[in-house]
Amino acid sequence: MEILSGVVNVAAGIGSLVCFIIVLIHFFQSDQTGLGIACIVLFFVCGIGALIAFVKGWMDGLGTVMYVWTACILVGLLSGFAFRVGGAF
Repeated sequence: MEILSGVVNVAAGIGSLVCFIIVLIHFFQSDQTGLGIACIVLFFVCGIGALIAFVKGWMDGLGTVMYVWTACILVGLLSGFAFRVGGAF
């Protein structure tokens, strides 16, 4: 169970990172360069850049990418929760 949960968490994390990069590319292509740079800097400084990109991605109407990103976040949370509740403390 530990290995499966770990693999699912890694897959969800990689999926989230890919979606974050796609949203950043959208920012740069739609002349929101300042927002893109701010998200990158804030991602590495305090981690909030991904949250800003996530919210702005939904606001910009990036449907499919945002659905996948949301699914990756939920899968990561649920697999982590299942691992904890499953008695693997």
